Amino acid sequence: MSIRTNKLKQKLAAGGLVLSGGVRLPEPGLVEVMGYAGVDYVLIDAEHGSMGWTEIERMVLAAYAADTTPIVRVHENDESRIMRALDLGAMGVLVPHIRNAEEAQHVVDGAYYPPQGKRGVGPSRGIKFGAVSSADYYANINNEVSVSLMIEDAEAIDNINEIVEVEGIDVLNVGTSDLAASLGVPGQPLHEKVAEASEKVLAAAARKGIAVGYPTRSLEDGVEAVKRGFRVLSCGNAAPLLFEAVQQKLEVLRGAA
Repeated sequence: MSIRTNKLKQKLAAGGLVLSGGVRLPEPGLVEVMGYAGVDYVLIDAEHGSMGWTEIERMVLAAYAADTTPIVRVHENDESRIMRALDLGAMGVLVPHIRNAEEAQHVVDGAYYPPQGKRGVGPSRGIKFGAVSSADYYANINNEVSVSLMIEDAEAIDNINEIVEVEGIDVLNVGTSDLAASLGVPGQPLHEKVAEASEKVLAAAARKGIAVGYPTRSLEDGVEAVKRGFRVLSCGNAAPLLFEAVQQKLEVLRGAA
């Protein structure tokens, strides 16, 4: 028996487009729905969501049930939280508000086992509770764990050339809402200042072969993001997607009455 594989990393290695969906409510069924719909990974959002560690563990298992990859967004850059998310079975982490190379290195240290990082050793679900040999696990696990960083502060844009020099980063996610606020245009994620900052991220990441993520707000927005060079797209969070679908159907049916 071998360790699980990370679809996010597989798609990136093959040069493909990675599509994800997020879940902020502590509901494993929503994770399943996202997986069955075909996303490459589900973002279990512990930064903005209401779940604790028990719920995160169940949501990770739901991702496995639906044959998708669970990625956890921890709510701060803390090595113990990164380690715990991975020990519960997440195949990667997304860490918010990375502003400089030192903070980026801190994430890498928490996510990878030595010698690549400094992750504490305590495998359980990752080693399938003993079904995977230790030799197989330690030989391959660092290759399957993904590290994604949120670039969502003006300071991060100023330091982007130093951030991309940190080894072990898979994705830089542009957080357009927080970035807009940091750039002095709160509530305007499509503002030209945000677009200009995003282009700086794309250019710096391209030089190091790092993928860049983007939170789509519409199909048209997503298509344009692909043309601009974004390779990891969020299709939205489960709750607002459900709201939009139900609202649209209600409007059509009421209009037919």
